[in-house]
This record gives sequence, C-alpha cells and structure tokens, in this order.
Amino acid sequence: FYNASRKELGEQLRQAGFPAVAISVNKWEYNCIETLNNWIALLSQLFPDNDKTEIVSNYSNKIYDLVQERVRDIPDDQREQAFFLFQYSETNLLTSGKLFFGQWWADAIGVKNVAEELTTDNSVAVNMEQIYAWNPELIFITNFTTADADALYNNTVGTYNWSVVDAVENQRVYKMPLGMYRSYTPGVDTPITLLWLAQTAYPERFADIDIVAATQKYYLEVFGIELTEAQRKQTEITTLL
Repeated sequence: FYNASRKELGEQLRQAGFPAVAISVNKWEYNCIETLNNWIALLSQLFPDNDKTEIVSNYSNKIYDLVQERVRDIPDDQREQAFFLFQYSETNLLTSGKLFFGQWWADAIGVKNVAEELTTDNSVAVNMEQIYAWNPELIFITNFTTADADALYNNTVGTYNWSVVDAVENQRVYKMPLGMYRSYTPGVDTPITLLWLAQTAYPERFADIDIVAATQKYYLEVFGIELTEAQRKQTEITTLL
C-alpha cells in the first residue's frame, strides 16, 4: 500500500514485483465519511472474507444523517465559530482552511470554520493576529501536535498569547480524541469522531448521547470487538481531553 500522490513510488514497487495498491487521502475532497467508506470498500475487494463494506457504510451514513438532522436548522448567525489547531510549536501554527479535513468536519457538525477564507490545499500557516481577528468560540486541537488545552490556557508554547481569544476565555478548547489513529483524518473511528465533535460543539443538542457507550456499540457491531474495561476507561479519558 502506498500514498496515491506518490505515483513514482507505485511504479517502483510494481517494477520490483510487488502488487502495489494506491491509497488516496484527498480523492474525495477531504470528506472523511466518504473516504472511510471507499477505503473499506477497497480493502474488502482485497480481503473478501472480511468484507465490511456494507456494515461500515451503513453505520457511517447513519451517524452522519443523525448529526445533520440535529444541526441543519441552526441559523448561520448562531453557528459556533470554530478553529482547528492542526500543528502547534514555538515556530509553527497551522490550521485548516477551506481545502482540508477541518472544513469538512466544520460543515458536518454545523459550525463555521473561521479559516474558511484560506484556500491553500492541506494545512496552512497562520499568525495570532489572524486568530485575534477571527476570535473563535471553539478550538479543536488535533493529534498532529502534542499541545493540549492547557498549552493555550496557560500560554506555555513560545510567545503566543491566547488569553484574549473567546474560546480560551470561556474554556472551550478541546483536544480531539486519539483512537485507532489520529482522529482528525479519516479512519475507523471517523463516525464516532463526528459524533464527539458534534456533541462538543452543541452539547444541548446531543445531551442524550453517551459517547463511551456509542464507541463500545460501534466496535462491537461493526468489527465484532468488545472493548475491555481498561479500553473503556481509556475511552472515557480521551473523550475528556
């Protein structure tokens, strides 16, 4: 398996005698649900004895539809203003503009991506002046950085000062859960990530959702895996970060 963007690598693998299979992360325009469904469909062709195409697609689409049903009626002027902190260090402050996963997550959960005006493909560098101007009400920190909410609350990274940003003032900075992989990108946890993001943005609209129970049910119904007590507790911890 190789990244579809590296065509020369695929050719090298084939010339070396390997049955090389290209996997794309952006063929479906950063739509995490569609990407996951297509990945599983491809893998199911290669491993038909473990075909999960229908069950994954059904579950993913069911969660997506549930979220849409609950957020579609939110007026534009009442949608939460969200910022995705993709990478963060003393010299690096990257986010998602219109052409990256953050935009799809924002659209899917009914919030506004404050960096939507930026049209650089993939991640894009920003500065604090831009963030002050946007003044997001919500900040989601990905697992592509070791920083967490405390790094913003206490300004522990470099010379950045987040104290006047609305999301920091109101303690609405959230580290995205770490599942089978970094949940910001498509992966087997994508449906649960979507549910977690929606509940975090609009807790009153998803108050009936027990995210830990939903995770347990998902893994059992889709993959036949019953999470152990230790794994369940880990799920509780990560959803609180």
